[in-house]
Amino acid sequence: MDPREPNPIFCPFCGESVPSDAPRAFCPSCLLGLFGADGPVGRRRSSNFRVGGGGSAAPATLFRLNDYELHGEIASGAMGTVYLARQISLNRAVALKMIRSGTLATGPEIQMFKREAAVAATLDHPNIVPIYEIGEFQGHHYFSMKLIDGDNLAERISEFTASNSFAAASKSELQARNVKLARLMTCLAHAVQHAHERGVLHRDLKPTNILLDEEGEPHLTDFGLAKVADSSDGMHSRAILGTPAYMSPEQAMGKGRDVTTAADIYSLGAILYELLAGRPPFQGESAAEILNQVKEREPEPLKKINPTVDRDLATIALKCLAKNPLARYPTAQALAEDLERFLRGEPIQARPVGLAEKLYRWCKRQPAR
Repeated sequence: MDPREPNPIFCPFCGESVPSDAPRAFCPSCLLGLFGADGPVGRRRSSNFRVGGGGSAAPATLFRLNDYELHGEIASGAMGTVYLARQISLNRAVALKMIRSGTLATGPEIQMFKREAAVAATLDHPNIVPIYEIGEFQGHHYFSMKLIDGDNLAERISEFTASNSFAAASKSELQARNVKLARLMTCLAHAVQHAHERGVLHRDLKPTNILLDEEGEPHLTDFGLAKVADSSDGMHSRAILGTPAYMSPEQAMGKGRDVTTAADIYSLGAILYELLAGRPPFQGESAAEILNQVKEREPEPLKKINPTVDRDLATIALKCLAKNPLARYPTAQALAEDLERFLRGEPIQARPVGLAEKLYRWCKRQPAR
């Protein structure tokens, strides 16, 4: 090859050589059909692709990216797309995340994407999805991570709530369900504590970011909005970051610089509330409506939604959901320890909020007349 000639570039979908200035490094036919119904991604999205197909034939390769063969889309969000992939050199299945905008990604997008991978790579906990490799190939930024063969918690929420049969459930069924969800939340609280001890705030804890493996063990993922304590994350301090239904009041008010580990504890409480009630603590027809409720209203009493709810678990959830961060559990470890007391049948340390305190909170939230 003439050393003066640039290194050849190949389309990651079909493997054909493409000009060095080709948009997103795809050949014209793949670029035009990429997102259409007949394109590679369109065909994937219209199929019933599942991770771990239970003895079925190996999925077809969509395209190759450096040391990885990508076989199908697992999940997609605002920032990136996650694929089922095979790392060729090690012959192992992995999950591989790529920036959605590909080679058209802006500098801030690339910086945020790399920061997500770098933050997650500092964590080593059995209930946090580990990062394997961070890389870039022909302008496509990616990182690979352990493949969790299962669904996310949002897809299996009914296993914990069964909200349509609260009254019909037997005492033993209710007890088994409570133990199951308390163990789940204990694992998550320990994982969040591990992150907090290393200065990492997740800031977007929610059921879709919790993967359940075949044994039902939870694995925390998606650190795209994570922040390293005492550092600038490049995001506007007044930006509202997170998912409204699971967002702390301080996040809902756009107090980015004031957000502490207490925000993650609130989100854990919102998840526990949903497991007990079958729905998040606040709902609305728009994000703005939900944010206003998060800032101004108290969650509906769990006993009103689920008459069979365990009083201790309800108390733990509501302590996490306190509007004042100082009224929540001081650490995720303290939350985990109270859940462990519940599992052992011991008295929990959280106390129910009395009528006088409820009245005080209500008066404090009302504007002067």
